[in-house]
Formats: sequence, C-alpha cells, structure tokens
Amino acid sequence: MNSTLAKILSALFHPLLMPLLGVVFIFYTGSYVSYLPSDIKRIILLVVGANTLGLPLLMMPLFIQFGAVKSLEMESNKERILPLAFTLIPYILSVYFLVKLPIPFVIAAFMFGASLIVASCLIISYWWKISIHMVGVGGLVGFIIAFSIRLYTDVLPYLVISIFMAGLLAAARLYSKAHKPIQVYSGFVLGFLIMLLVILFL
Repeated sequence: MNSTLAKILSALFHPLLMPLLGVVFIFYTGSYVSYLPSDIKRIILLVVGANTLGLPLLMMPLFIQFGAVKSLEMESNKERILPLAFTLIPYILSVYFLVKLPIPFVIAAFMFGASLIVASCLIISYWWKISIHMVGVGGLVGFIIAFSIRLYTDVLPYLVISIFMAGLLAAARLYSKAHKPIQVYSGFVLGFLIMLLVILFL
C-alpha cells in the first residue's frame, strides 16, 4: 500500500459516509424493511444524508476559516472536539425526525446508535485520539451483525464486504501513520460494541 491509496481509502470509507451506507444496507437486505414505499425511502435518505453528511461537511470550511481546526485531517484530538460537538446536533435531529416517521424502529435505532458513537468520540477526544474512521466502520459491522440477529436476515455477503472494508481501512490508517495500532483497534471495538448493543437491546 502506498500513501496515495491510503488517502483514497480513508476518503472512500470516511466515517461521515457510514450512516448512509447503513441505511442503503437496510434497504437491500431483503428483510421486511426493504419493502418500504420508494417515497418513504427517499425521505429517509434525505434526512440521514442531510444531517449526517451534508451539514457536517458544510460546517468544516467554517471551522478551518476561523482557525478551530488546521485541516480536514484534524490531526490532534483537541481539534476534533468542536467539529464532533456540532456534528452531534444534526445526528440527534435525524433521530428525532426518523422517530416521527411511520417506519420500522430499527432505522431510528441505527441513527440513535450512530449518535451515541459520535458522543463517545467527542468525550474520548478530550483526552485521547481514537480512530474515528475505525469507530465508524466498526459501528457498521456491528450493525450488520445485530440487524441479522434481530430481523433473522441472511447478511453474510454484506458482512464479508464490511469486514474486508474494515481491514483495508485499518491498514490505510496505520500506513499513513494517522494513528497508533491501539487507537485503530480500540476505535473498531468501540463502534462495534455500541451499535451491536443498541440494536440488540433497545
């Protein structure tokens, strides 16, 4: 792996993309959730996309302009605090909107788990630099497993793809020296456990 590939993988599997990937996974599992009307699916994608990807991305240039962060990489843990705090707000809003919609609760539960993950990263970032990339992909893997258990759905192809994706991303973060191994592994475990427990027991 070279530095260019590591950067490409880090961008392709960015943590802000994980909620959208999770929702797309839900729509294509073949479970009863997959049979939601197309207009409802579009509303869900719009709510999740706007709140977990659109708004956080729009805020980043402002953080850089006002000197809150030095770059999009946010190399120090302290630089992550303000962006994570502002990112948490639209995540919580997405949970609020999804709960109001006449849709299966597992979708709102997924976003609640994602919000807890962001909140955990925010708290941890006061003291330590955990790999948010790995927290995100760990949450996705945990969600796929919990979804399969909760809805009795065969998700083996998706699980294999997500684990392979996690392995590539871990290699990329380590190769680029963005994190120490313990930060990468603990990030994956944190995201995995939070999402698994939320979906199974909420």
